[in-house]
Amino acid sequence: MRCLRAAGGLLRSNAAASKALRTAPSLVVQSPTTPLRCQPTPAVHTVSHSHVPRNPPMSRPFSSTARCLKKKARGGNNGNNNNNQPSTTADDATEVERPNGSEEPELDPFDFSDLTQAFERAEERYTEELKKLRSGGRFNADVIGAIPVQPDRKNPSQTCALRELATVAPLGGRRWSILAFEEASVKPIMSAVQRSDDFNQQPQPSPDNPLELTMTVEPERADALAKRAKDICQAWRTRVRDEAHRRTQAHKKWRDERLILNDDFHKLKKELQKLQDDRMKGILAKEKEVVQQIMARAS
Repeated sequence: MRCLRAAGGLLRSNAAASKALRTAPSLVVQSPTTPLRCQPTPAVHTVSHSHVPRNPPMSRPFSSTARCLKKKARGGNNGNNNNNQPSTTADDATEVERPNGSEEPELDPFDFSDLTQAFERAEERYTEELKKLRSGGRFNADVIGAIPVQPDRKNPSQTCALRELATVAPLGGRRWSILAFEEASVKPIMSAVQRSDDFNQQPQPSPDNPLELTMTVEPERADALAKRAKDICQAWRTRVRDEAHRRTQAHKKWRDERLILNDDFHKLKKELQKLQDDRMKGILAKEKEVVQQIMARAS
């Protein structure tokens, strides 16, 4: 300290040195009331390398403007920097999955399972009708048992099959027996058989049993049975065409809505025509089989 005071005194005594001291950057501080002191050196804090950021903001060699514009164009978070939510990049934009339950079923235009099921239902129905003709037409217990009966005259809308009110059994030849379960059903059964277009006759009460009715069934001619078989097959063909036409309308709708290409539309048309032709061939084969059986039985 004594050396510093001595140096200060020498400088004040020399005018040129004093002027240079005032104009030069001050390394010491002079107080009017206190002696000269050295300016304290600021404390240097040691920073651990673990807390130093890898890319300090001032040393970043590029601008983040372009990245921000890209983020905004991708539908960013409007300036809210939330590191917990990952942002969607342009490459991932086309592969974003929909929430569970919101996915629409994919259209498979070449799936004809619904049309095949409709064809099978029609085949089951008309094949059953053809079986009745092969067993003799009206000369059949199933046909007699299917006659609709009106048990109550006061309620004409309520009907049931004859087989639910009586049993039908052959007596030999062309004679048939109808045995009612209850005596109250005898008159309604007689009226139902008489109104029937297939039989158009009144059953006769049995003298031995009040619950039994007898009737004689005239067998249909072979040509009449063959005609009925052809009519059934024609109705079967019409049903197949209707189902195919319904599917064709669906194809046109898919094309108009641009769900399928025009090339696929023509491919579907060919595939549908093939399925329809296969069904038509099966109907023709069944028709020939039934007609041959009817004519063979009559000869």
